Amino acid sequence: MYSMTGYASKVFELEYYTAQIDIRSVNSKFLDMRFRLPFTLEHMEERLRKLLKMHVKRGKVDIFLKLTAHEQLELNTMRSLIDKYYRIIKKIQDEMNAKFPMSLSEILSLKNLINPYEEFLYREIPSEKIEEIFLDTVAGFQESRYFEGENTKKEILSHLELINDSLAHVSATYPAVVERYKVQLKEKVQELIEGKIDETRIMMEVGIFANKVDISEEISRIKGHVSKMMNALQSEEACGRELDFILQELNREVNTIGSKVPDYSVSEEVVNMKSCLEKIKEQVRNVE
Repeated sequence: MYSMTGYASKVFELEYYTAQIDIRSVNSKFLDMRFRLPFTLEHMEERLRKLLKMHVKRGKVDIFLKLTAHEQLELNTMRSLIDKYYRIIKKIQDEMNAKFPMSLSEILSLKNLINPYEEFLYREIPSEKIEEIFLDTVAGFQESRYFEGENTKKEILSHLELINDSLAHVSATYPAVVERYKVQLKEKVQELIEGKIDETRIMMEVGIFANKVDISEEISRIKGHVSKMMNALQSEEACGRELDFILQELNREVNTIGSKVPDYSVSEEVVNMKSCLEKIKEQVRNVE
């Protein structure tokens, strides 16, 4: 199981450049990818986007790719750039039939007119190499998300076990609720009529009460939902949306039990189950 939260950062030494790739993500209902690439690699964004979508289904993902030129490339580039400026200035001087000498520092002040890496990036870094180092970083990113996801799974399973414990207590306690109601009803009737009690009438009232507070179906459905959630947690596929749906169903059934059975011990277990469901909800928000 994968978390939507992950991080990876890797540095690669290429022939002319040091490349650093950072990938980080947080939870989101949908898949939202934001790339920050050097302008000379912007043409690769769509390809990298497709590669990432093969591994990530949901989450807000930020991808940063930075290139730092090696010193020799910086030197070669600057030499080429100065030569280029010199030839341009010389041509302008010839056309204007004028001489206006420029120092090296003045030429260097013009460097922003031409990107110093423009003529090297396309030639020196094949697209296949960028894809290779990108996928290497994605592998580390996936490892981070998987580790986080497995920890989340353990947390959710521990809360599901607590829900099962509370449900077992409710199942054992519930029949006594009806019996207590029967005793209390007899005592009230006895006080009112001060005579012989109509057992048939009493049993009829107890039967009506028993039907009203019957939670056997709710207990059965909760067991089914818990089992389904446990199975989903073991799936290789993204299960975040499924877990969210099951949570809604569990909340509905637990609330129904709380409203049906007017008993303190049952209400106490309902509170415990709702507390566990709230904690699971927080965990599920990060599940892909």
